[in-house]
Amino acid sequence: MRGPRRVALAIAAVVTIAVVAVGCADSEPAEEGSGSSTTEADSATTPDSDSLLGTPDEATGTPVTIGVISDGSTEAFDNSSEFVAARAAADYWNEYKGGINGHPVETVDCETKGDPSGGADCANKMIADGVVGVVLGQSAVAESVWKPLHDAQVPLMMLAASGEGPLNDPDSTFLLQNGYSTLFSLPISVANETDAERVSFVVIDVPQALTAFESVAPALLDEAGLEYDVVKVAPGTADMTPQMQQVASSGATVTQVVGNDAFCIAAFNGLQAVGYEGEITTITQCVTDATRESVDPSVLDGMYLTATSAVGATEDEGYQLYVAIMERYTDDSDVDNGITMGAYVSMASFLTGLEKLDGEVTTETVLSTITSMDKVLMPGGGGLEYQCGGTEVPDTPSVCTRQVLQAQLNAEGLPASYTVGDPVA
Repeated sequence: MRGPRRVALAIAAVVTIAVVAVGCADSEPAEEGSGSSTTEADSATTPDSDSLLGTPDEATGTPVTIGVISDGSTEAFDNSSEFVAARAAADYWNEYKGGINGHPVETVDCETKGDPSGGADCANKMIADGVVGVVLGQSAVAESVWKPLHDAQVPLMMLAASGEGPLNDPDSTFLLQNGYSTLFSLPISVANETDAERVSFVVIDVPQALTAFESVAPALLDEAGLEYDVVKVAPGTADMTPQMQQVASSGATVTQVVGNDAFCIAAFNGLQAVGYEGEITTITQCVTDATRESVDPSVLDGMYLTATSAVGATEDEGYQLYVAIMERYTDDSDVDNGITMGAYVSMASFLTGLEKLDGEVTTETVLSTITSMDKVLMPGGGGLEYQCGGTEVPDTPSVCTRQVLQAQLNAEGLPASYTVGDPVA
């Protein structure tokens, strides 16, 4: 399965980014592969911010610059909170973590506007500005950002990305999410747990998503012993009752919904309207405050989620620290937004990977430090561990973890728990 698995990683990551374009911690390390690390997200007494932030250790050396790239604000969506979250993480590192080897971190921002030429322009701007590295949460044009930075050997850390280039770059690219799990691992796992025989995939109708199901799904789902249907729905479809009737009539008892929140709201409400009684699985971008307000609690209760961060996990120390940092360094109240927290995870993971850097901070020392890093907990990752340098997923050497983060929602649409485990092989 190495061949199909490699393609799945590439294309599943493409779908994650396409969805974004359309709309939208101190603890013991988890035992590798155990799938037993669970983070409860019920209400709890949160430690005060000062104790969470720790003891100040201010950076006083010569500043170094890290680039932050985001699609920013476009006509279709607004991801500009990524800049706010990444800058907050840098500010925290400067005041409490000694920056990078004593050097305070300054950030320089650039918006791609979701346009490939804008992505290339941002990358070239970072090169011209002499940054020692670039962080990016999620982008519709990640590969356009990647190419100039790769050619210039500028370190690039991303939450997720698409394309053979970024996924197979062993030299200067670091991806924090295993795209293989985004589309397939969770519904296959739930199907196995519930003895389901058929899975339906309700997918936003963009070319990248359809390619994934035409090229990759047959081998993966055949190996899992599952029959499946793909129900593609155009972006902007407000009433999906006819399509969801197709799902209910198919005999599927697990349905995976992939889209942005507006798309998923229509799908969830359509499934309820036609009396669907099976399990529902989905992705982080599908569950926002708008979803919680627009979808019946009975539908949200028990829904499964593939997560990119421990958003809303009030008992998780990584999430608590993220909230404390956002409260201290920003006026942004949108902390429970997966896009916002994803940018924090990207910057904080980049800086965590540099904690053992010794000497001058340059692109070369940044690359050598990250590629030789130990396995550590991912900031805000709900127990995920990561280690960059090509050892975690040899087929795609830029991917820094094999583990996946899964959640199950309560009736309020909030994660009742997060569970860390390996993806379905």
